[in-house]
Amino acid sequence: MLSEIVKNKLNEVEKLKTELDISNLKFDQRKSNFYKNLLNNQNNKKNSIIAEVKRKSPSKGILDDNLDVAKIVKKYQEGGASCISVLTEKNYFNGSNDDLLEAKSSVNLPILRKDFILDPIQIYESRMLGADCILLIVSALSSDMYLQLSDLAHQLDLDVLTEVHDKDELEFALMHKAQLIGINNRNLKTFDVDINTSKNLSKIVNEDNVVLISESGIHSRDDIMNLNNEGIFTFLIGEHLVKSKNIIDELEVLINGK
Repeated sequence: MLSEIVKNKLNEVEKLKTELDISNLKFDQRKSNFYKNLLNNQNNKKNSIIAEVKRKSPSKGILDDNLDVAKIVKKYQEGGASCISVLTEKNYFNGSNDDLLEAKSSVNLPILRKDFILDPIQIYESRMLGADCILLIVSALSSDMYLQLSDLAHQLDLDVLTEVHDKDELEFALMHKAQLIGINNRNLKTFDVDINTSKNLSKIVNEDNVVLISESGIHSRDDIMNLNNEGIFTFLIGEHLVKSKNIIDELEVLINGK
């Protein structure tokens, strides 16, 4: 599935290169710092939720195709989310750049652009859209391209969330001084989810300046408390919140247990 998504995304990238003139791009100064917000909470052993705007997924199908972005991100903010993640990938997740723009204009929280970033042109586009952070998936990139994209993102004042799935990818991220590392509990080959992936990989990380984020399969306060015991205090949650009947109350339970 990942190789298919990457192949389609590369075709989109070629089209984007003909449409986006980076020589004339102007950026507003960033007001929100994605990484520092999360690091401060982690240092204080306080839970952070990156609440995701997610219409669809390849594994679960349609979650909410009529999702009101402005409405849901305002609920995320009211419920205590630390950051917002917006899926902008259109073919497999039904996302769009407009979703990110709408989220950005509706709340004051830092915004992660969650997409399959494969080329420098997408970094410029992300900054233009107003993202505060971008996602780089180690398994989707060569080592050289990961470093090129990460360096460019930092030059453009974007934080980088590096996503890993196994020990080798995590060690690669640590070797290259990644400060935001997302451990995806979903196996991209089988789509099986196991939060023990986060538990096991977290034992490798000793750096105080690294924010570890557990992604996929977080559905309850018990899940969060189990991962708190492993030193993980940051969680990216999409499906569970989108399908929740009372998002604000559910966030408060996940974060504080009440």
